[in-house]
Amino acid sequence: MDFNELIASFAERHGIADLAAEDNAAALDIDGIVVTLVAAGDALSVSADIGEPPAEGRADFAELLLEASLQSDAFFAKAPERGNYVVVRRLALPALGPDAFDAALEALVNQAETWRRLLADFRPAAKAAAEAAAEEPVLGVGGFVQV
Repeated sequence: MDFNELIASFAERHGIADLAAEDNAAALDIDGIVVTLVAAGDALSVSADIGEPPAEGRADFAELLLEASLQSDAFFAKAPERGNYVVVRRLALPALGPDAFDAALEALVNQAETWRRLLADFRPAAKAAAEAAAEEPVLGVGGFVQV
């Protein structure tokens, strides 16, 4: 099944009247998460935005995303155009039938929802940790300020 057929089949099965592929790309809103699909040859890149990097703890959260990339069939990236984090899956178009496509979309949306919640929970915790670290005095051994 090629990309245009896959999108047309998805639209028909789910009753979406205005969904069409344009220039080998399409976007879907699934449960409030915009999923972007881009086909190139036999590969399909499916991605969803999970949010802006946190102001505090950015490196820590990026490290969590890198570790998660090793434990998943998806990977995480920072979108160059907006700077937001995204979750991405690469799929082989020839192997995708309607059921496999639906399952892949569902898995990606579930991951995006999970990581959006983790990012939302991470922000206040990272901010509190940064504020606590800023309040700690920088003292040497025995309570003397190091010079």
